[in-house]
Amino acid sequence: MTEFGLILAIDASGLAFALLLSRWLVGRDAGGADVRRVGGALGRAVDAFLWSEIRRVGMVAGALASITFGVHAALADRSGPLAPLEAAFWAALTLALGAGATCVVARIAARSALDASLRSLSAARHSTDRALTIVTRTGGAAGLLAEAISVLAVGGVFALLFAMKGGQRMALEDAAKLTLTLATIVPSFALGAVGAALIIQRAGSTFHLASDLGADLGGELDAGLGHDDSQNPAVIADLVGDHVGHAAGRTVDLFVSATALNVTVVVIGAALYRSAYALEPAVLGLVFLPAVVRAFGVIASAFGIMVVRTDEASAPTLALWRGQGTTAVVAAGGLAGATLWLLDRHWQPFFWAGVAGLAAALVTAHAARYRVDKRFAPLREVMESLRVGGAPTVALGLSSGMRAVVVPVLAIALAMALSWQLGASTKITGGGFMASLTAVSTMVAAAPFILAISSFGPIADAARGVSSMTASGMSAEAQRRTARLDDAGFTAGTVAQPYFIVLGGLAAIVTAFALPVLGGGGGGGRIDLAKPVVLWSGALGFAVVLAHAGGAMRTALAGARVLLQEVDRQLRGFPRQHGRPQLPADFTPSYKACIDAASRAAMSRLWSPLIMAVTLPAALGVALHLLYRKGDPGLATEGLSAFVVVAAVTGLGAALAVDGARATLSAARRSSRPHGNTSGHGAALAGDAVADVIGSSAGPAATLLIKALAVAALAVAPFLSH
Repeated sequence: MTEFGLILAIDASGLAFALLLSRWLVGRDAGGADVRRVGGALGRAVDAFLWSEIRRVGMVAGALASITFGVHAALADRSGPLAPLEAAFWAALTLALGAGATCVVARIAARSALDASLRSLSAARHSTDRALTIVTRTGGAAGLLAEAISVLAVGGVFALLFAMKGGQRMALEDAAKLTLTLATIVPSFALGAVGAALIIQRAGSTFHLASDLGADLGGELDAGLGHDDSQNPAVIADLVGDHVGHAAGRTVDLFVSATALNVTVVVIGAALYRSAYALEPAVLGLVFLPAVVRAFGVIASAFGIMVVRTDEASAPTLALWRGQGTTAVVAAGGLAGATLWLLDRHWQPFFWAGVAGLAAALVTAHAARYRVDKRFAPLREVMESLRVGGAPTVALGLSSGMRAVVVPVLAIALAMALSWQLGASTKITGGGFMASLTAVSTMVAAAPFILAISSFGPIADAARGVSSMTASGMSAEAQRRTARLDDAGFTAGTVAQPYFIVLGGLAAIVTAFALPVLGGGGGGGRIDLAKPVVLWSGALGFAVVLAHAGGAMRTALAGARVLLQEVDRQLRGFPRQHGRPQLPADFTPSYKACIDAASRAAMSRLWSPLIMAVTLPAALGVALHLLYRKGDPGLATEGLSAFVVVAAVTGLGAALAVDGARATLSAARRSSRPHGNTSGHGAALAGDAVADVIGSSAGPAATLLIKALAVAALAVAPFLSH
């Protein structure tokens, strides 16, 4: 088990490195007394909101753990190496561990982003490079933390149970049986993680959107106050939303993707090991390959994070792309070493499968830059439409988003098809699927670095907002530096988001292929859409994703309406000129009232999406099992697989489309800022509001939902063969 030890050791080193980066961040200059005062107020608001989320996660985890315990105690295999009550205890405990780990990751990400905002503001007074390194290393630390905790938790639970049952001393056949039994328990960790993530993501995105629209539409469009103006009542709520929405939400999303893939590797690996360990020695290396590639990705991301440096003459984005290139090169080197070590003469097909995945990731990410560059048609057309009004602007933005789906889907389709063919050519059992899983794992290898550049924009934007709240403000040179970082952050976020969407979709799809392993259909289960029940199970997955995304938009808009009413209430009593309130110079709004309004809106309507995501796969699987267990017992697993796969493809396409629209419309709004409060700027604000709603609520909600459906289906699959 040298391979397993290496995986845990590298990820433990990645965790230690992330903690060192966090310690380094705390040691940077946090600015003057006024900056620390604003930072303290923001920190209290962020902590209060996070603890509200954590309390609700605790209730969810308790309910899910109780249900999991009861199901395992009643239905677990009584002839297996674990007694039913023992299996039930470990499944419930593992679920609670998954929920707790998600909360830890979310809190660290949000607090680190806040610390980075304050320190990058101070660093910008000295040089662009200082601010750039603070922002990048903070996001990188969060990414490394999410990846390392996921691997160490899933691998640690598996290793602990394997050692406790004496797996190392067992005969190979008994050890293989124990491995497959343990593979029915580890999905509980992922179930706990997605249960917590559904609360954190929905509440955080609602808070973020409500406060952002309150600042944009209520403060800027209606009252003529700047987005970061200290007299804008929603400005502090908007800064809090950057941290609990963007920073925590994106990190949690990465954590869930990593966890779903880790659990899938365990399940598929256990099945392959049991079926072919005695016949094909190469299978054991194949089982460990995806996880070893991911481990080398931690090293690659650490290198990429540390090489991001710049100077005053260079564009910050060039430093980010240099870091991304370094990450890709080191990851490819790790892939080559892993395949040579584990697969011997079969290494080349799996190496090129991984390279295909890496290339698809780069194409997916950088294709998005085309839609936010003024030199190209998508943004140029939207900018021209601003003179006409908001409706044509929104329509063109949506058109751009729909067209944005083609390149990423084509890239990943080619990579997955090529990798499957390369793996199948080796004639190793499960070679095709494991080659595809290797390609996905190589894509994930760069995830900590991509999270670093994804966090760039919100942190830089928050730094500018904090500056507007301080008496000292910033010098013209410091403002120029933060503006450059803010622009670079927008471009970096545009590149990063399609990557995370594709990663989430692929995580859900490969998890669906693990369902037949636990559902009694073996590892080579097929999905036959010619069977009506399978076809309509897939159609149900399509409908559920769209309904969930629509619900996320509705919740966000309801929250925005509450905050807009609060902003209007605070500005209503002042005399108006040209329709805008004339505020005295000493006017100080009630920031707390806006924060409280956004918090109340965010904490409402959380339960129905959670219940739908967790219970619907279980209800569908059980219903199909009861209906067809005598005539066609494998139909329950097949229908459930179709449900997950179609949901995943739908969520992938919908999220890419709305993110493409968000990027184009947001770029148009940013480009219109120099023109001030013109009618074109008003149209840009309206378009940006639509972009925020669909791109920052519907898209992330769909991406997280498809992973939740896949994980819930995987958790229920072992009981569909009874």
